[in-house]
Amino acid sequence: MAMKIYTLTQLGRRLARSTSNPDTPGWKIVHYLDSIGYQTPDQIASGTGIGTNQTAAWLSQLRRKGIVAEASEQAKGGF
Repeated sequence: MAMKIYTLTQLGRRLARSTSNPDTPGWKIVHYLDSIGYQTPDQIASGTGIGTNQTAAWLSQLRRKGIVAEASEQAKGGF
């Protein structure tokens, strides 16, 4: 099983710079990834103070909305 590494999409990077974001776990993840670049779910949970299960649920939701992506998905087709 491959390790999942998440990063922001272009949409996610644009949203991270918005000044009107609510203080929710999802936005904490977006801002954290904007400052760090890419991380595993465990590293995101540790860096944001959000529980591991809640982080996984938010990452899934953010991925469906096109805000985050697995780093390996962005690399596909780039070789």
